[in-house]
Formats: sequence, structure tokens, C-alpha cells
Amino acid sequence: MMAESNKRFTMSLRQAKECGIDFRDFERVDQLPSEIPLVAVAGVWGKFQNILCLFEAELGRRYLRNVYQRRNGYVIPELGICAKTISAGETVTVTTSPPLDLKDNQ
Repeated sequence: MMAESNKRFTMSLRQAKECGIDFRDFERVDQLPSEIPLVAVAGVWGKFQNILCLFEAELGRRYLRNVYQRRNGYVIPELGICAKTISAGETVTVTTSPPLDLKDNQ
């Protein structure tokens, strides 16, 4: 898995390229898949106060979850955690419980 090659989760596009991470190789999703352990690869800073959160699942499936800054930070709603608090290589899993209410984060 790619996350083992870099230690920081959030990084610039240039830093991601230097680590060999290309966000275009990841499937863009509106919500991360449920009940699948995902390894955090990187959070690449976007152009408009957003972070492209990159995750990898077993068997090489890769997911890109775009999150924007809200009042409570860069929260990934289905995980209920701020992207800036994730560590590269950390394993996260989306549970089937209801997603975080976005109205609280605007």
C-alpha cells in the first residue's frame, strides 16, 4: 500500500508528486464505502479550501473523497473526523450508522 511511503497525511500537490502519489489514480466517490477497512494514503490540498482525501482498500481499490472546510474543520462526514487529524497509514472504517449531519458543520 502507498501510505507506508509517506508519514504526513496532509501535503501539497507538489509533495504528493514527490512521494509518487497521483490523485488521478483514485476513484472519486461522494461517500467512502461502508464496512471496509481503508488505509489513509494522503490528504492533498486542493485549490479552493478543500482536501482530496486518498484512501486505499485491500486488493488495491483506491478512493478519493473531496472534503471542504466547514465550521468544525475539514470533516469527512461518514467518518465524523477532521481530515487534518488523520495520520498516513492509519486504518479507518465507515460504519453503517447515520452520517454526520452536515448542517452542524456549515
